[in-house]
Amino acid sequence: MNVQLIRRLLESGECDRYGYWKPNAIMSFMQELAGLHAARLGTGRQAMMDRHQAVWVVTRHEMVIDRYPAIADTIVGKSFPTRARRGIYPRFYLVEDEAGQRLVRGSSFWTLADIRSRAMTQVPEIAAAMPDNEGLDKPLPYPGGAQELMEGREILYRWKPLYTDIDRNGHVNNSRTADWALCFLSECVDLKRQPIHTLKVTFHQEMLPEEEVDLRFMINGDAFSLRCQKDERTCVTLSGTVYGGYNHAGSEA
Repeated sequence: MNVQLIRRLLESGECDRYGYWKPNAIMSFMQELAGLHAARLGTGRQAMMDRHQAVWVVTRHEMVIDRYPAIADTIVGKSFPTRARRGIYPRFYLVEDEAGQRLVRGSSFWTLADIRSRAMTQVPEIAAAMPDNEGLDKPLPYPGGAQELMEGREILYRWKPLYTDIDRNGHVNNSRTADWALCFLSECVDLKRQPIHTLKVTFHQEMLPEEEVDLRFMINGDAFSLRCQKDERTCVTLSGTVYGGYNHAGSEA
């Protein structure tokens, strides 16, 4: 049970107008891998709520898209955690094609939040239950924090989260911010030639229903960032790069 595996077809509804797997969908797929594995380990969502009144929350996520699969391709997702560190639960991801060729690499930090106070909490017995996978090859290092750009083209927007933005934890899922960034990118970049290559997302605090959020998107060359904030307090930051004049396979377009 050290590694969770999902094998399935890439569906058209997960892809953008050019057939590229949307980063929001990639993050959701990785979160699904994590959720299934947690359930197998006895630390799934329902078990955590029933026993500890806590839920899992992603605080950092990083991924590198080495090559985009095509719609209807078979994708094979793999994920495993390593030992918890002071209430932080690292997890790693690898998505390959049917032939075992690398498509996407990822890493994330998870933590536990109390469902009553909505504050971060520690559960020592859960930390002790995590398998020791230190001997497994990590597709990426521990996730780095998103870095906001200070110079470049700026787009400001105010957003009020809609029903479809809210997840089972009652707040905006981090993966939704990848969709918002993709929409801004579409105004600045030829995404057919330059889809997203790398992405980092850092969670600071919740974005809740009915709360207006100020979005600040920045782009400079191949790099971009997005800050989501309310009442001058940062909620989520996101940063990444697009392919620099290269197509989805990494060869010159």
